[in-house]
Amino acid sequence: MPLHLDAWEQTAAEFGLPFDRARLNAMGGIPTRKIVALLAAEHGLDIDLDAFTRRKVALYVANIDQVQVYPQMWELVKSQHGKRPMGVGTGSSRQHAEQILRQTGLADYMGALVSADDVEHHKPNPDTFLQVAEQLGANPARCLVFEDTEIGLQAGRAAGMATVLACQGELQFPA
Repeated sequence: MPLHLDAWEQTAAEFGLPFDRARLNAMGGIPTRKIVALLAAEHGLDIDLDAFTRRKVALYVANIDQVQVYPQMWELVKSQHGKRPMGVGTGSSRQHAEQILRQTGLADYMGALVSADDVEHHKPNPDTFLQVAEQLGANPARCLVFEDTEIGLQAGRAAGMATVLACQGELQFPA
């Protein structure tokens, strides 16, 4: 998410769109094109959605090799590998998600990947996580979702799954 937000900040400045890091972080999991359309409408701006999206994605991709797995998450993944099925449900494109999984080494641990390209109804809708559970052959009620945004937590809950907020390497369990 931090790399996405950095790309958002620069692109928003270039296109004259007000930037609110906290709000955009909260929208993580929603495709860029949908977010910029919403924000442009809110601010009464006429923005070329395709040009904005291409620029934001280009800035993100230019830094994608900097993505790292939080150490706590790495330890959890390694400790559960082979004991529990694990998958990824992301608002990123399949191409970017696969690249990140390969370069971080997570691809070897994940049995499923559902990206923004694979669902029609993105987060906060449950479709992404329900498809991950289906690919893993898992009962959604027995799944645990680790998310880094409120939108993702909403999607996990809507799927009938337990959720944990995992950001900046910290795990925050619901009360």
